[in-house]
Amino acid sequence: MKASAQNELIILPVLKATRGPRGGLVLTQKYLNGAAAYAKTWPGPVTSLIALTDTPTTDMDQVEVLPGEAETTLEMRPTEPEALAARIKNAALVSGFLSPYELPTAELCQKLDVPIAFVSEYSLQTELQIIRSETRNPILRFRRKLWTLNAERKRREALKLAAGLQCSGTPTYNAYKDAIANTLLFFDNRVPQDAVISETELARKTADLKSDRPLRLIFGGRLVPMKGVIDLAPFAAALRKRGVNFILDIYGDGPLRDNIAKQINDMGLSEVVHLRGVVDFETEWVPTLKEQADLFVCCHPQGDPSSTYPEVMACGVPIVGYDNEALKGIIEISEAGWATPMHDIATLADTVTGLAKNRVELADAAKNARSFAAKHAFEATMVRRTKHLIEISRLPAALKE
Repeated sequence: MKASAQNELIILPVLKATRGPRGGLVLTQKYLNGAAAYAKTWPGPVTSLIALTDTPTTDMDQVEVLPGEAETTLEMRPTEPEALAARIKNAALVSGFLSPYELPTAELCQKLDVPIAFVSEYSLQTELQIIRSETRNPILRFRRKLWTLNAERKRREALKLAAGLQCSGTPTYNAYKDAIANTLLFFDNRVPQDAVISETELARKTADLKSDRPLRLIFGGRLVPMKGVIDLAPFAAALRKRGVNFILDIYGDGPLRDNIAKQINDMGLSEVVHLRGVVDFETEWVPTLKEQADLFVCCHPQGDPSSTYPEVMACGVPIVGYDNEALKGIIEISEAGWATPMHDIATLADTVTGLAKNRVELADAAKNARSFAAKHAFEATMVRRTKHLIEISRLPAALKE
């Protein structure tokens, strides 16, 4: 179906692309899958307007896409307001990330009478927590906090102009649900329904869990300060001090990798803590979670609504971690985890020690994790999100049916 008045969905992703060695766009496979999933339910063309950057990301699933290779259309985002206006004026809906930089876009959409929907991830509290975790200089920290407070003001101004909002995780849903009508809560997740661990697989896994083998702990993600990874080795040392029989595998890469390696070596943990590097999501990460992980350890010091939460649950793996607002929110709904006080490594280790002794409780949480994930698998989540966009769009009535 060709783009025409009021039947095109235009996405303005916060994700920026880099140029690949073949001249294509380097994006995450996760984003490409998401755009393609929109197209399965949206009754018209789906187009992403992509901005370029020279800064590569540390995401684990980057791919280079040449023109025509993606399942949906990828275009360069116009940099001038007039050119952007000309491109979006006939859209049925524009979907963008709730960012202070998109306030002019919201104002432009209002002028053009084009509805805009936003997607939000980080609450104000989470952003302030990230600043605290990443910024040591007190003057710079103060300046970043002021900028963030001003950014929140602009986000709320943009919400006043929006047709709807989709919230990834409970933090922004709780923050904004009373500020705008047509608010949808979802849990970002790229595990498809047929990849959710089966009841048979889970039964076999939990039966094995109740044996006397080492407890298999796991972490996966970027090795950066905002993920709290610098606490993983001290946590493992605390577990060993408590006499827990365990192994801890750490997947991912980032600027803190060398620091963590040094911690492991200095603490004499090399026999039980392993840095596994970056692995392919579908062929390695998901199978590893299903077959070789009992509990995900999450030391996030902030409420990043990480897609990791529902993804590890889809593999029958419950979560233990610091009580940031995102983890607390998903645990309350799923009953598939345990939240401990922030930066309290001793309590985190005590909690895992208790679970190592009471593996029935751990097995029950694994079952709850699977049940939650089955309801929030990738396809079901994207259908809900797309239907929400259809409802608030200016698609002709016949196309909304």
